[in-house]
Formats: sequence, structure tokens, C-alpha cells
Amino acid sequence: MLVDTAVASMVVGKLRGGTFSSLGEVPLRRVECILASFAIEVAVVALGFRGTALIRSIAPYAFFLSYVLLLYAIWANRHIRWMSLIGIGVVLNFVVILANGMRMPVSADMLTAVGMAQQVAAIESGRVLTYKLIDATTPLWPLGDVIPIGSPYPIHRVISIGDIVMAIGVFLLIQREMLARNGPRVRLGRRVGTLKRR
Repeated sequence: MLVDTAVASMVVGKLRGGTFSSLGEVPLRRVECILASFAIEVAVVALGFRGTALIRSIAPYAFFLSYVLLLYAIWANRHIRWMSLIGIGVVLNFVVILANGMRMPVSADMLTAVGMAQQVAAIESGRVLTYKLIDATTPLWPLGDVIPIGSPYPIHRVISIGDIVMAIGVFLLIQREMLARNGPRVRLGRRVGTLKRR
């Protein structure tokens, strides 16, 4: 969902007169932690289908590490406007995942409703190590993936409140960075620099 949001925000930013090159000037810190976080999560998901006992045993710890790295990177970049909102979304997801043994609880009914019944079967079989199906004993289940996104949206999925908060943060951050560097903030900086030279 974050990729969809980022692409949509860049398109909107461009239509509003922003520039893609401005995104390259964002003072982003700890990029290696962000990349490592996503790499670990992708590896856990991919290796989960092998179903070996070793992978199952280390998956919760690897998933935990991926979140710690991501939260650390977000904290390191709190100077960037709207990064804190993204962090709130990450924390909401992390809290419910932590409460459920490092697995995101997801609604089987909602998955079926958006045409993803095959995912229900994969989770039930234990091949998906990062998700668990919601039942009567699931802690904090309202924070899990319980919000369906189906037609007419082309990519069907079930998302969480945390995902929505993160998406809003990503959208606003990209809008600000694409537009502010060509707007009053940059022009004011140039004027101040000119006055100093005088």
C-alpha cells in the first residue's frame, strides 16, 4: 500500500508543480536501516514457504528486528515533517504484531470478501509466517488487518489502521518535499543568502 501511496503522491505533486528531483534532496538518515528492515521482512516471507523448523523458529526474531530497525530509522529522521505520523502508523502495527507473537492478525472474512481466499488457506497451513487469522482470542484485533480494499481498486488487499496512518504520512511527506523546495521556503533562503552577501 505504501508503494501505491508514494506513486500517487508523486503524480499529484507533479501536477501541482513539484519536481521529482526535490525528493533526492530530502535529508534522509539511516537509509541502510530502512533497506535492511524491508530486506529482512521480504526474506522472512519468502523463506516461510519452505516451512523448515529453523526458519519457523527464527522468523519472529527476524520480524522483530526488522521493526526495531525501521523504528530507529524513523526516530533518526524525526526532523523531517510528517515522519512522526509515519512512525505512529508503524507503532500501531508493531503493537498488535507484538501482542500476537510477531504475527499480524488478519480477518479471514475480509480476505475472502476481496477475493483473496487463497491467502486464508496459506495462512492456515502455516506457510505464511508473518500473519495469523483473527479469532475470538486475538489480542488487539481491531488494530489488525480488518479493513478491506476491493473493487474498483485494482490491487485487492486487507489493511490496518496503522497502514492508513502510514499512508497518509507518506502522502503528506512527499507532497511537502516535492513542493516546498520550489516554494516559499527555498525562495526565502535565497533572499536571506543574498542579504548576507550584501
